[in-house]
Amino acid sequence: MTTRSAIVVGAGIAGLTAAWRLKQAGYAVQVLEAAERVGGRMISISWQGIRIDPGAEFVTGADRYLHEMVAQLGIQSRLINYSEEQTGFFVHIMREGRVHSVNFMSIPSYLRWSGVSLAARLSMVKLLPHLLRYSRVNPYFPEQAPGDDHLDMQQFFYRHINAEMFDYWVEPTMNVMCSYRPADLSGQMLLILFGNYLQQKLYTFDGGLGLLPDTLAGQQEVIRGARVVWIEMPAGNRGTRVIYRRGEDEHVAEAQVVVVAVPGDAALSLFPAPRPAWQAFFGHVRYTTSAKVYFIAEGDEKELDHGAIMFPSKESWQIAPLGWDRQQDGRVFGMSALRADVYDPAMSDAEILERVNADIARCQPVLARRMTHQMVFRWPRKVPAFPPGYLSALRQFKQDMQEGPIYFCGDYLIAPSAGSALASGWQCADRILAGPTVRP
Repeated sequence: MTTRSAIVVGAGIAGLTAAWRLKQAGYAVQVLEAAERVGGRMISISWQGIRIDPGAEFVTGADRYLHEMVAQLGIQSRLINYSEEQTGFFVHIMREGRVHSVNFMSIPSYLRWSGVSLAARLSMVKLLPHLLRYSRVNPYFPEQAPGDDHLDMQQFFYRHINAEMFDYWVEPTMNVMCSYRPADLSGQMLLILFGNYLQQKLYTFDGGLGLLPDTLAGQQEVIRGARVVWIEMPAGNRGTRVIYRRGEDEHVAEAQVVVVAVPGDAALSLFPAPRPAWQAFFGHVRYTTSAKVYFIAEGDEKELDHGAIMFPSKESWQIAPLGWDRQQDGRVFGMSALRADVYDPAMSDAEILERVNADIARCQPVLARRMTHQMVFRWPRKVPAFPPGYLSALRQFKQDMQEGPIYFCGDYLIAPSAGSALASGWQCADRILAGPTVRP
């Protein structure tokens, strides 16, 4: 065993970031990944000759750790700003059979918005002091936010802002982006996200977001198809032992430091005797689920050129988003998904397609008639939930994570985004480099 060695369990963007920074610091690092591909939810795939980012679809200008890493890797030239030309946050909401579009960062657009009543629009003045207060919160340390998180996002808006604005702006936006139901996100966490990300530019990479984890993995030793089943704490002079399986074979790896970069709701199962702080916290971690439906349509009708709609749960639709764009080759590529309160992981692909297609036919008959291909892509874990009480549990956990030689990283420690997952891996490496490699 080398003087400084580390094993990273999980090759999502959090684990790859921790491994990359430890390698930079002189560690011999081995990454174990259960799947055959790296990146976790930050992946790019190809379907019918079209590149798709089925998980994370963008990063923002606020993701400073990510932009620093991109600069160090020398791939800035492949970063693309695809934000709309006018600075702001655009939404296109279906209400009573009509699509109502608005840029919430443009006062003229906001005042003209037909999607909600004038009283609802004026009520948003009440949100401004909250946004100002929470924009000062460091988004990488959400547990340091002021106040408490005993209200979910719906309760917060209904009590303090306006119910109509929640029903026709916040709810459909968070449903589409994260598959959140109202109880899945606290009002406090919502304000942190809105306060720090609403006015940020959006970025992707030439070739898709999967470029970043693929680049990181190409510079490290990553063993794919390695499913970790057990992590044994050190005893005597031994290092920490990691038992994993590849196919039918069982292997044992040993290192001074182990970084656990698996989903938070799977972390405890890796240890025979989890430490008290781990037992107290990890039971709070859970994830949303979703199944996206991608489709291709062919036809010359102008209605097929472009469209993007969000469907509030207050309306009589089963889908949350519906979006489509004509590609350079003339085909039309699109995506839809069932609302978070409608989707059930037990549904078959056939049932999902039946429900989604019924709403597409109702909303855009031409699109439904012209479809030639469809694919269902499921996420058993889409993003971590941050319900009321979660930030309090996270605050207590971060006061003493009982780390060493075991360390943790993942988006569940910061926020539901690829940039946050990357930041957690960066911070994890910082904790390792700042402290002893072996806990007494």
